[in-house]
Amino acid sequence: MDENHETDPVTEELLAWIGGTVRHLAASTAGLTEQQLRTPVTSSGWTILGLVEHVRDSTVFWLENVVLGVPAEMDDEAWDNDPAARGAEVIERLRVDTARACEAVAHVASTASPGWWPEGAWGGYRQDEVRGVLVHLLNDNAAHTGQMDLARESIDGAVWDFSVGGVRVP
Repeated sequence: MDENHETDPVTEELLAWIGGTVRHLAASTAGLTEQQLRTPVTSSGWTILGLVEHVRDSTVFWLENVVLGVPAEMDDEAWDNDPAARGAEVIERLRVDTARACEAVAHVASTASPGWWPEGAWGGYRQDEVRGVLVHLLNDNAAHTGQMDLARESIDGAVWDFSVGGVRVP
């Protein structure tokens, strides 16, 4: 942020919360088999592994592309999942890539303008400050943790237990 490398407390706090959602998602997969990770849990066909990949892609997009200003192609194919990737690899990519992206933007002021914005995307939706981008990402990831909790419970009855920071299997 400045020559003393101080961080913006708002950016720092929002990134901590975003990191918490990622840790929740990754920990929610503990003990699931490859088949359970790939079993559709809704009538639309999404899977826990697909949700993990989506959160990874989305978190990296908002932090590296939008906040840092690295333009990206707005192509749905770029977000396609790799069906051959093993579950453990996908979950590790979630952890590593989102941690890298959070670290990369830790120095950015919450009041700064995003480095890039996909003009015309999402019917004109736009955030004019990094704070808005981070709140959007936190809200999106938090919604996905709720989806994960419901999906996990429907697969094996496990529920998230905040007291242990992980799932409790009945």
